[in-house]
Amino acid sequence: MKFWITLVRGMLAVALGIALVLQVEKARPILANFMGMYWLMSGLISIRFSVTGERARGLSLLAGIIGVLAGLGMVGRDLAAGYVPEEVLISSVGLIIMLTGILHISGGFRQDRSSAEKRTFTGIILGLFEIILGLMLVISPLDRGPIVYFAAMVWALVGGFILLGDALNFRRRQQVDAATE
Repeated sequence: MKFWITLVRGMLAVALGIALVLQVEKARPILANFMGMYWLMSGLISIRFSVTGERARGLSLLAGIIGVLAGLGMVGRDLAAGYVPEEVLISSVGLIIMLTGILHISGGFRQDRSSAEKRTFTGIILGLFEIILGLMLVISPLDRGPIVYFAAMVWALVGGFILLGDALNFRRRQQVDAATE
């Protein structure tokens, strides 16, 4: 199951990065819809893993709750517009991106419980990109300039390829585990 979830998240992230390169004029709605779905899904996964103890509990649970709320707000932003200002939704997504970045850097997102090495180079790189993008969204949530879209594109492509690599790693581990049984 981890393989498929990680594979789909990686493919979605790479697709977002490519869409941001090829469809510049549609970048805002593409980015908002994708980030809403991505963080909703990531939030649910984070909550599940924090409740089952597969990941760091405190920050992971907080990131999950904020992710679900921010994801729902972004996906339903037209409905939420009357109740929650857009800058609050975007700042919430920025906050969840920063929290996720901190978890990646600190090693709170491990591939499995038996991982002896908690922090990985790719996790640190992804975490740095997430913290920078999150800060940009929190500091200036309504700035839709090219720097924000470029940062989102880099985050999507780098993060997507890292997730695809993680998915292949999960698949390889599953095959090794199956062969040893």
